[in-house]
Amino acid sequence: MGSWMPLRSTGCRAAAGRGNPHDGEVQTVLVPPLLCSAGVYAPLLDAVWRHGAVTVADTGKDESIAGMATRLLRDAPERFALLGTSMGGYVALEVVRQAPHRVAALALVSTTARADTPEQRSSREQQSRLVETGHFDRLVDAAFPGVVAQQHQDDPAVLALWRTTAHALGPAAFLRQQRAVMDRADAWGLLATFRCPAVVIHGVDDRLIPIAMGQEIAATIPGADLVSIEDAGHYLFGEQPQAAASAVVGFLDRLDPLRTGSHVPTGDEGVTR
Repeated sequence: MGSWMPLRSTGCRAAAGRGNPHDGEVQTVLVPPLLCSAGVYAPLLDAVWRHGAVTVADTGKDESIAGMATRLLRDAPERFALLGTSMGGYVALEVVRQAPHRVAALALVSTTARADTPEQRSSREQQSRLVETGHFDRLVDAAFPGVVAQQHQDDPAVLALWRTTAHALGPAAFLRQQRAVMDRADAWGLLATFRCPAVVIHGVDDRLIPIAMGQEIAATIPGADLVSIEDAGHYLFGEQPQAAASAVVGFLDRLDPLRTGSHVPTGDEGVTR
């Protein structure tokens, strides 16, 4: 999990313009979602690693999205490609806010640029109180039906993976993440300033962050692609790992003008562009 991934692309800058696409190799950082350890990306790592090295950002120590982004920027190389899922997407957007010149390419998975509504904040507060009173396991299982498509909510293999990635993170880190997510800034106004290659990947059956949220992000970021994953909810890499990995690798293939082998076709089963 701790190595880096070379990639070439243009710089993700605000309206100042694009960087030189051949000004040096760029490496990739993956940012996990809420209540998930780095293991959530296990289905993706081999596929991405075939492009070069890759690392997973630490999202368990900070109590603000801005703090997570600052930690990521401190640990990351000077320029890098960035993929964030759900809460990881909030962190990715904040990274672009803080240092647009350092992000060479951006993949936003199962996420939104909107801040929480009052109803969402209230729900998060209830979840936090449950964990604070010693019921972390109960919270993990109660959250599961909402993070998967309805047709997968009785799938024991997906539930086992969900439990594993949640428990690897643990209750203390989860509570810090909840505070960070509740207090995050709205990033909607940032989207139109992006000038780097971008892809939005979203499950068609996402009930937690509906696909309409991904569609509006893709429509607002100049030149962004939208990849819709069929038969998947919010927990993409657990529900449809091959289709989700194919979408990510297809994006990376298109970014690397020097890569000549093993391109993933754009028409894979389960993937709608």
